Amino acid sequence: MAETKPTLYLIDASSYMYRAYYAMGQRLTAPDGTPTQAVFGFHQMLQKVLREKQPELLCVVYDPPGPTFRHALYPQYKATRDRMPEDLVAQVPVIKKVVELMGLPSLELPGYEADDVIATMVRLAQEEGHPVMIVSGDKDLHQLVKEPLVLQWDPQKDELYTAREVFRRLGVRPDQVRDLLALMGDSADNIPGVAGVGKKTAEELLRRFETLDGVWQRLDEIPSASVRRKLEASKEAAVLSRELVSLRQDAPVPVRLDQCRRRSPQTQALAELYERLGLRRALADLAKDLPVKTSPESAQARPRHDRIIEDEDAFHNLLEEIRQATILSIDLETTSQDAMRAEIVGIALSWRDHEAAYIPIGHQVDLSRRQLPLGFVLDGLRPVLEAETPKKVGQNIKYEWVVFKRHGVALRGIHFDTMVASYLLDPGNPSHRLERIVAEHLGEAKEAYGDVVGSGAKEMAFFQVPMDRAAAYACSDAETTLRLVPVLRKKLDEAGLLTLMDTLERPLIDVLARMEMRGVRVDTEKLRELSKIFEEGMLEQERAIHEIAGGPFNIQSPVQLRDVLFGKLQLPVIKKTKTGPSTDMTVLEELAAHHPIAQRILAYRSLAKLKNTYVDALPLMVHPQTGRIHTSYNQTVTATGRLSSSEPNLQNIPVRTEEGRRIREAFVADAGYVLLAADYSQIELRIFAHYSGDERLVAAFEAGDDIHRRTAAEMFGVPPENVTPEMRRHAKTINFGIIYGMGPFGLAKQLKINQTSAKAAIDRYFERYQGVGRWIQQVIAEAQKRGFAETLLGRRRFIPELQSRNRTVRQQGERLAVNTTIQGSAADVIKKAMIEIDREMLSRPVRSAMLLQVHDELVFEVAEEELSWVQEMVKERMERVLALRVPLVVDMGWGKNWAEAHP
Repeated sequence: MAETKPTLYLIDASSYMYRAYYAMGQRLTAPDGTPTQAVFGFHQMLQKVLREKQPELLCVVYDPPGPTFRHALYPQYKATRDRMPEDLVAQVPVIKKVVELMGLPSLELPGYEADDVIATMVRLAQEEGHPVMIVSGDKDLHQLVKEPLVLQWDPQKDELYTAREVFRRLGVRPDQVRDLLALMGDSADNIPGVAGVGKKTAEELLRRFETLDGVWQRLDEIPSASVRRKLEASKEAAVLSRELVSLRQDAPVPVRLDQCRRRSPQTQALAELYERLGLRRALADLAKDLPVKTSPESAQARPRHDRIIEDEDAFHNLLEEIRQATILSIDLETTSQDAMRAEIVGIALSWRDHEAAYIPIGHQVDLSRRQLPLGFVLDGLRPVLEAETPKKVGQNIKYEWVVFKRHGVALRGIHFDTMVASYLLDPGNPSHRLERIVAEHLGEAKEAYGDVVGSGAKEMAFFQVPMDRAAAYACSDAETTLRLVPVLRKKLDEAGLLTLMDTLERPLIDVLARMEMRGVRVDTEKLRELSKIFEEGMLEQERAIHEIAGGPFNIQSPVQLRDVLFGKLQLPVIKKTKTGPSTDMTVLEELAAHHPIAQRILAYRSLAKLKNTYVDALPLMVHPQTGRIHTSYNQTVTATGRLSSSEPNLQNIPVRTEEGRRIREAFVADAGYVLLAADYSQIELRIFAHYSGDERLVAAFEAGDDIHRRTAAEMFGVPPENVTPEMRRHAKTINFGIIYGMGPFGLAKQLKINQTSAKAAIDRYFERYQGVGRWIQQVIAEAQKRGFAETLLGRRRFIPELQSRNRTVRQQGERLAVNTTIQGSAADVIKKAMIEIDREMLSRPVRSAMLLQVHDELVFEVAEEELSWVQEMVKERMERVLALRVPLVVDMGWGKNWAEAHP
């Protein structure tokens, strides 16, 4: 039998550097300020390849600096690409050092792109009988796929590209990929292709004529005269494009396959590098191989002792121990991520470092093992869980609060939430999962939920997980959360954020949990009627669009829409994507000024989005037991500190449109109740006036003037009574635009005026409100010096963009500094008001409750006999929550539905 040769893994390094950089965002830095986000992401990709595939032969292939042979063929090749960001450039040599120290062979060939080196290595491997796995998500490399010996794998998406998958993705076989790219072009690499031929047309041509040459040879068989003309006019461009996208398999590669064997990693040097870069997760991956000690926070001091509680005696012994504890970490394993529908599968508790217990309740495997009844367990735990001590801690403990409450247990004594703490320390980070927090702050590898239950078609429910495996995972969650508490509290204290955590974010957990449980009632019959109305509106817009276009087409097909707008109607191309001219919202909004079809398409899309997102979706979200919708409030999503909501997201229902108002009409009060809405009036502008101290702004708010009318009068030099609606609209746009750092280009676009006029308007604003300009410069300078912007209550957002040498990036950071200070302070204000209102309502035996928080608005369901007291109390608490230089003003309204209540 023939010997099976090892597979050669070829890693497209440059592609993954970019992907790692942009996936992580511009957030991770070493203690000395060195950017590390691409290093971290690239390391994680390598670890996945090494862990899952354990390759014997491997080569990491880099793109070289400078031009390649393609630039000689076509000087404009990749000319439209932005230069590599400076903070990514700084990480490239670090990534190469990591690869070297990991013992991984690498290759970089001047004058040849990584794709050509990979193609050549594929040829050499095939000649020697080695299978090849190309590690990349790049579609250009699809042309090398040749089953069964040459496959392509993207570890970040965990997608394996066989010939069938290539066809599913691109609509052609691997051997046709280069011809497809030659026809449709590639805007990312500035490859011209055939002007006016998109992906769909290119696919159809290759399905019929097989190759690019076949297209030219049988040009007269193409039924569309328009397509024939485009092909005839662009033959030279297509031939050139094919040469540019074709991968060279004759690059002068200076290595043999036997030189691609992995070497032993330089573990000590890697550990020192990771330590210097602050990459604790990478350190954790190394931990088992380290021959040296790392810092105390970098490795677990001793093994964890877990217990599985399977009988009454063990449970009573556990109760005795936790009754004596001062702190208790809680982690529930359940049947659903939706706390309002989840059933308890098991309860993990930890009360001492490296010690935890798991109480299985609802597992449907290992049936020979005993599980205690849920009622028995909750009755035993209730006195502990409902007491103020021990202090309760958790990772997203609001979830446990809601699940326990649904099962008759009122969780009290919440002391700390590790997810919220992680967010406060790094609000710009997109992930606050426990495994990431453990890696960063304890320096340990932590198994993720997906590792236990699987993913995709192989995902199982947690009650199907074997009990020992489930216990190990759940105990790890509870115990690492416990050990994180002192570490995170110390870091919060050092960052000046501990008071914000203890007095605002932690108390808010209970408030949000109560709001989520109460939920809001919706009139499903009203929504069904509204669905029909929106459907009729969409059909009306569709008929008008087809009439303007001169015939029917699929409005929701980007390809067909592109053909109508830029082919048939010859509208100007605003911006391009990889597949051709863009038809996104910003493009349509700009085209709407030129042609009525764009206005109609925008109206159609708006109706479709509202119908799909709210009108048709909301009835499906009604809870079967409560008959209400229970949105989830997220404390750890927005970088500014604002709350967001999900399932459903109530933040995006339009406020000022007729369609939005009709959707709000479906949010109703129970019989005997009304909905009360309390909305902060222009809170961001008031905070802006407070910070800037500008005399004119402060005087306007103190006098209770219409701030936009007052600003218009100041800017245009007319008495307030002579301000026209157009003047006021301009002033309003500028008032808010200044907060968001809008420049002449943005203002011109908003007001549909030229940039010269827009610049003059901004200059007049700063001339009249000089305190504003001084404060903006001050807050930017302070943020540059400290590295972060800070809100009224001390919330911080780190802004590394301020240190960039790239002017565009730096200006973006300046806008973030101003915007975060204002928006974050507005978030502080309404959160503090919610806590005080909730506390006041709990102090009395009232039936009314806070239901919703949407931007600067709070919505309450109020018993009719309590309306007068609730109105007065809410207004007083919201307006006096913080003392500013200008008064806070709350507008209020009430009615049987949300639209009626809106002030």
